[in-house]
Amino acid sequence: MLKRFNESPRLDVFIAIIIAVVSATTAFAAWRASMVSSAAGDAIRQGLIDAVKKQAGSSEDWRRTYEEAGHAQTYAVALAQVEAFEKSSDKSAQAQGRNMRQYLLPSLQLVTELTTDDKYLKEDGTYDLELRFADLEAATPDLTALDPTASFKLSDQYSSEQRWLTVGVILLAISLFWLALSQLSMKRSRLVSLAIGIGIYFFGLIWFGLVELIFFSLRGGAL
Repeated sequence: MLKRFNESPRLDVFIAIIIAVVSATTAFAAWRASMVSSAAGDAIRQGLIDAVKKQAGSSEDWRRTYEEAGHAQTYAVALAQVEAFEKSSDKSAQAQGRNMRQYLLPSLQLVTELTTDDKYLKEDGTYDLELRFADLEAATPDLTALDPTASFKLSDQYSSEQRWLTVGVILLAISLFWLALSQLSMKRSRLVSLAIGIGIYFFGLIWFGLVELIFFSLRGGAL
């Protein structure tokens, strides 16, 4: 009976169908592995873009902070001159002091909040530049919210998944080899090759599914 089944044309048809199914599955698995690899590349590119944007934003905020510090220093010097003129016994100096307080000081205050907001003024008379920088950062929440490390971590996950999926693709390819061998073999070796091919196929299929499920969970449901 086993000999009759081994030589039956139905077995050839069955093997052909199995080979077609495994070939389609292997092609899909290879496509999925390629998509995951592409996603890893996209994630790392996004991480680099976010890192550049965040660094550029921070650099601009520091530049602006030090620029305002320079204006604040100019204001402090001008204020000291005004106070000196106002305390002078010379009426012309007093008049000059009043004129500077009325026109010069307000114009200098317009270019920076360091001189208009008391929260930036320290007890020693200097300005809190770190606080001003923090306020400038808070004014651009979109840039502050950028997290390049999250994109790099996602890229690492995709890369790891791609490596494990490749193992699954190899297993499916090996099963395809044994199935093709069973089509060419004769007698008992044909059934042995068929059994090995089907066994490796289901093992590769389970492997592929588990890898997808594990990394799907790690990414919080993101493909």
